[in-house]
Parts: sequence; C-alpha cells; structure tokens
Amino acid sequence: MQNEVLNTENLIFRDAVASDIRFCLALDGAYQTEHVWQLTAQELDGDMQIHCRRQRLPRPMEARHSCERSQLVTALRAGNCFVVIQDQDSLQILGYLSMRVDRRSQVAYLQDIVIDRPFRRRTLGARLAHVARVWAAEQELRQVIFEIPSTNYPCILFAQALGFNFCGFNDHHFSNRELAVFFSLPV
Repeated sequence: MQNEVLNTENLIFRDAVASDIRFCLALDGAYQTEHVWQLTAQELDGDMQIHCRRQRLPRPMEARHSCERSQLVTALRAGNCFVVIQDQDSLQILGYLSMRVDRRSQVAYLQDIVIDRPFRRRTLGARLAHVARVWAAEQELRQVIFEIPSTNYPCILFAQALGFNFCGFNDHHFSNRELAVFFSLPV
C-alpha cells in the first residue's frame, strides 16, 4: 500500500484494542528536525523568567518518537482514549493517538499522535487531533494538553498550526528524561 495513492474514503478511525499495540509500536514515528526549542528558567529578584527560543541545530537531527507499551496499555483503560487509523481494504494501521485523562482537572493529555512515515502530510494527524478534541468534548473535559518533546520541532509547529498555545514545560518529563513542552487547546 505504501506505493499506492491513499484513498481516504477507505479509512476507519476506531477505538484501539490490545492486539493493535504491537502494530502501533512498529510504525515509523521517526522525524527529522533542524531546530529545537531551548527553554531556560531563571529567578531574578523574586521573579521567575522563562525564555523560549527556537534554536537552529548545526545539522539536521534524526530522532524517533518514543512510546512505551505500558503507555498504550494505560490508554486502553476505560476513561482514556486510544484511537487508530486503519485502511479498510488492507487492514493496515496507518497511525494512532493516545490520551490519558485527569478527571479532577478535566484535562485530556494528548501523549501521542503518530502517523507512519509513508502516510504523512495527508491531513491524517490533523484528523486525529480533531478526533481527540471531539472525544474530549464528549467526555465533558475543558481542555486538551499536548505533551511534546522540545526536540520535536515539527510536532511543535503542527500543534501551533492546529491552534494549540504554549502553556508550560517540564524538565525530565519523559522516560528518556527529555524536556516536555505543553500546548493547550480549549475544548
């Protein structure tokens, strides 16, 4: 199917099941970037100053999307969201999203939107983001917060293009101790 034109009429957006996890983890979630977000926090005279700066890298960097099986298992639990895009004819999974929910704060944390590399730039990621927002509204949540590694500049641009706004960061947030930047979108 990778050499064929993608027929979007044959796509199914459905809730994931446990047997989908291995296919989702096998998707090519690698990306290339020439920029990263550099964040610094500094306290001066009792004030906290945070600086966000797009930093150009000396050469393009190839990186892989990091997702652990346990994260997707958690997304399968009732009250969370795990949706896959599947081609109806080939049954191939082309991408997925996973969100965990904090009911107390009424927030959905969008942890993953992964589209297999051959199927990118065909609006599938934007369609998954729309599914996430609709799902969050149905769950009566008030916002979706997208967790993005600061090195995934293409994903930062993607989130901003969808209307997400920067709302914070957390040093050593991911299991690989990478810094996360957070972008929010009201539901």
